[in-house]
Amino acid sequence: MGTRFAAFALKLTSLHDYYLRLLHGNQPIPSGLDMANTVKFCSQMLLSLLKEVREAPLEMVKSEKCDAERMALYPNLDYKQLYNALTQLIDVIPAIHIGLQAFGQALLQCLACLLPFLDHDMIDNIPYLTASTISVLPVEHHQDIVNNLCFYILPFTITRKTEDGSENAASQSIAAVIMMIFQYSSNPAHHCQLLECLMALKPGVVKDLLCVIAYGTAPARASAAKLLFYYWPSFNPNLFDRRAVLMKFANDLTPFVCQRDSCPNAGNAEAGKVCYDHRISITFANETPPPLYLCIECANEIHRTHPNMFYDILHPMQQVSMVCENKNCRATDKSAISVCFSTECASYNGNHPIRYCEQCHNIRHNKRRGGDHVYHTALPHISKMDSQTQTYMIQAIVSLLKEAEPLRFPGSGSGGGGSGGGAGSGSQFDSASLEERQLLGRYGVWLLVGLCTPDQEISIEILGRLLSMLFHWFHVTAYSFDGTKKSLMHLIFSVGNLTLRIFIHLIT
Repeated sequence: MGTRFAAFALKLTSLHDYYLRLLHGNQPIPSGLDMANTVKFCSQMLLSLLKEVREAPLEMVKSEKCDAERMALYPNLDYKQLYNALTQLIDVIPAIHIGLQAFGQALLQCLACLLPFLDHDMIDNIPYLTASTISVLPVEHHQDIVNNLCFYILPFTITRKTEDGSENAASQSIAAVIMMIFQYSSNPAHHCQLLECLMALKPGVVKDLLCVIAYGTAPARASAAKLLFYYWPSFNPNLFDRRAVLMKFANDLTPFVCQRDSCPNAGNAEAGKVCYDHRISITFANETPPPLYLCIECANEIHRTHPNMFYDILHPMQQVSMVCENKNCRATDKSAISVCFSTECASYNGNHPIRYCEQCHNIRHNKRRGGDHVYHTALPHISKMDSQTQTYMIQAIVSLLKEAEPLRFPGSGSGGGGSGGGAGSGSQFDSASLEERQLLGRYGVWLLVGLCTPDQEISIEILGRLLSMLFHWFHVTAYSFDGTKKSLMHLIFSVGNLTLRIFIHLIT
């Protein structure tokens, strides 16, 4: 055992040496293949140590009060130093020119293997650390990064219970995780996969999504706004035609396949069961961090020797229905007002998230049942939101309406108002992308019209800011880029009544 520990310490020294040589450009520059082999050794060491533990460390990770007991289960190795070494290597990934793909795969695997060995402060940081690798790793790793987050990192971090009952730091960092993935991945399926995972774990994830819309980068804001209207039940079904403005995002979602080493359908069989027992996981998947995700065939085979160890996996939404998906629904109004991600409710819908009308929602979620279910309802009126969500909502509306402004570049004429700016930027950007950017303003208009109608509980300052931004949007959309369709004009008429109501409310 002492030899193994000495080898582990030597590998940590090697990782630090790799970092310094890449940072300063010292010769010989280490290749990604050499670094990958070193990181793989650390992963295998962690898995071998984890397999010797009799307790359930994955369950203990979910509670901060079990941290001391959990850390006492392992040999006294410098796990923090390994975490710091991996963090440093992420910073110098752009300097790796050979074997980057192999190193990226080993890095992601090691981060997931390291999770059960970390203290609470590093556990809180690991979701964002994993997400940040998407900014430096090649596109081929984007799916692996999202899978790592959704299947190995987020289920054990953002749901962690703190000792004082407050929201943990990992959960508070979700807005940054969303922004990072939405910014650097251009694949909408990755955005859908991440958001559905978060919706299954965190009831208030809509606040994080509004934060991204309010303060995120332009690509992240655009994707977040579309997904907000795509997934959340409509707050006003008569405000817009949902089918006319929303496309199906997740049609090219890559299924997560069985992780068993000897799966007869390796690479093709979609995972349908999960086993949280770390010893079973490492036994049947030697190089994969726990938990173990299995296809139905492999799960049935292992079930014969290890019964009652498997749980259903929540599958992605096949479609976003606007009506109740309960097959026994007897309501008169079948409009969907909630979507539930709990395994109990999903079992009635083929293990997919299920949408309920108001009557079915109240039957499934009340004081007697469904108290622990994670479900999402339509956004309430802005006056019913808490102060932080209200701030995010206001800034989100403002940011979306500002997207209608034409892009300006050095050398373009500043005169001529909006039309001059549009002409200056139209020569450098495709007209379709310019119109799409303008059309983002409609999401802000719909949020404004649907959720910000004036009443006695909304302050005059909020209404004044929204009204001024709306007038600015009127001014910008009065002009049109050359060659673009004037498809925004009908929105001006849809908000005219609201503008009048806000104005009357302000002067009275």
